[in-house]
Amino acid sequence: MFFNQFSKSLKPNVQESVRSFGHLIEVTEEGISIDGELTQFESLEEAKKYIKTQSYSAKLNDKISEETYEELSDIKVANIIKEYQDVKVTDTLIESYIELASSNIFTVDPVVYEIRKLNKLDVVIEGKIHYELNDGSVVAISEATQENLNNLLQNQKEIIDYMRESKENFIHVVEKLEE
Repeated sequence: MFFNQFSKSLKPNVQESVRSFGHLIEVTEEGISIDGELTQFESLEEAKKYIKTQSYSAKLNDKISEETYEELSDIKVANIIKEYQDVKVTDTLIESYIELASSNIFTVDPVVYEIRKLNKLDVVIEGKIHYELNDGSVVAISEATQENLNNLLQNQKEIIDYMRESKENFIHVVEKLEE
């Protein structure tokens, strides 16, 4: 028995099976699945193109983020922390701030804001800073809006958590603050 015959005997309803960028794409009677999850793709080529795009995009984002934050010196980050906070600056604190800044999570912490201003990726849209929210949406706000939020919401953890949940919540709070 050949391998092809053997693998078909294990999954009799699989008509075609292909590996692409480490993912298993299978064509079955139900449709096309990627790694066992049924998709809405109508062709094998669509699924392969999707995986290729996702793989390339993820690698590019990781590489850009890694390079950007590797270029920041610990001394520069420590100086930013000292400028805004009266705490002992440790390697762990520096790493925590870099991790928080690279996560793109919404915050009104001026240290994170200053670190993000040094990020080449955040300067792509000049004068704007973007955040990724819990629902997966991305919002971009002006530096002036960010500074206003920093001033108004400094000790308002509940409001910040509410804004992090979704784009609708985020916009709702920004609109209310502008009234």
